[in-house]
Amino acid sequence: MWNSIGSIFYLGCQWLLTVLVVRIAGVDTAGTLSLAMSVCNIWYCISVYGMRNFQVSDTQDKYENGTYLFSRYLTSMAALAGCLIYIFVIGYDWEQRRCILLYFLFKFSEALYDVYAGIFQKEWRLDYAGKSMLIRGVLSITVFTGLLYVTNLVTAIAGMAVVCLTEVLTFDVFHARRITSIRLNRSISKVKELLVECFPLLVYTLLSSIIGTIPRLFMERILGNYELGIYGSVATPTLIIQMAATYVFNPFVTLFAERYHQKDKQKFMRAFLNCTLAVAVISVAGIIGGKLLGKWGLNLLYGEEIAAHVELLIPLIICTILTAFSWLLCGILTAIREFKGLVVGNLLAVIVSTLLSMPCEKQYGMQGASIALALAVVVEIIVLFLYMMRRIKKQFS
Repeated sequence: MWNSIGSIFYLGCQWLLTVLVVRIAGVDTAGTLSLAMSVCNIWYCISVYGMRNFQVSDTQDKYENGTYLFSRYLTSMAALAGCLIYIFVIGYDWEQRRCILLYFLFKFSEALYDVYAGIFQKEWRLDYAGKSMLIRGVLSITVFTGLLYVTNLVTAIAGMAVVCLTEVLTFDVFHARRITSIRLNRSISKVKELLVECFPLLVYTLLSSIIGTIPRLFMERILGNYELGIYGSVATPTLIIQMAATYVFNPFVTLFAERYHQKDKQKFMRAFLNCTLAVAVISVAGIIGGKLLGKWGLNLLYGEEIAAHVELLIPLIICTILTAFSWLLCGILTAIREFKGLVVGNLLAVIVSTLLSMPCEKQYGMQGASIALALAVVVEIIVLFLYMMRRIKKQFS
């Protein structure tokens, strides 16, 4: 409960930033922040390396906590180097470059926290993780909005990055050292072994982030930037449902790994059914809420111009529900080390999304993007489920 509450609160604070920046500094400043977020999210994927579920399901302690921590420093430095090259090659102006680099520092605090959250999860102390996110949520929203109001976006991002990184280096490090041994392991051979073993997870993470991006890229080309803006605005609140579902089942990844290695099929499948039921309950609540309060909520957040397109909301909610369930299966496949299935399932989803986006959007407009995405994720879910069943049938035979 601590973890779920903290995660949802932190997500809400990060989403609120995108709303407040428009209110305080205007659309142009919001565009710069959106650019920084979009660019850094790509490099953040490289920084975290898709390693969280691997770490928390390493119940046999194949790698030490210090190895995971040192590998995060190395992947983050590589991501920073890639980000630097990217922003100078693309040719952004000086303010955009500063915002992107400072926002990457903020994302580094999240990447570093991700390792300590994995340690908390393995030790069954996710209350520390939840409290950490509550603290960082309050700090980020307070410092960012305060500095943005009296100064500018560059200073606001810098302040947010500093306070969030400070929180991780104090609260998270202190509590992690209280419950387990953490000594930085600089063994290059061991880190190399870890990164090589987790490389399929990096590929899967990048593919997974592309699935939902492809329909939007086609939309910008086919329908225009205005329609993309409307679609993106309606889609943003639906992410709360998706993330709420993932925060509920993510703590179970360690449990799946334990039951798998113990060859306890009954408890493994019971955990899977419980997680599926939790996603279903959140999904039903989300659809009912969207149906009853959708237009009112969109009007409150964005105004009548966006609320007029409330028909986009329910299909987008269905897409987020399907994505949440696919993430559950991805977490399970990581726990049972079925990396081939992860890559194949997400690769097929990318292919389907690419093939269907253009014809669907030409035929159905903005709704076509949701149709293409939903069908792509359904294909992914089927493939992931088949790989999961094949692996557990072999393990529990």
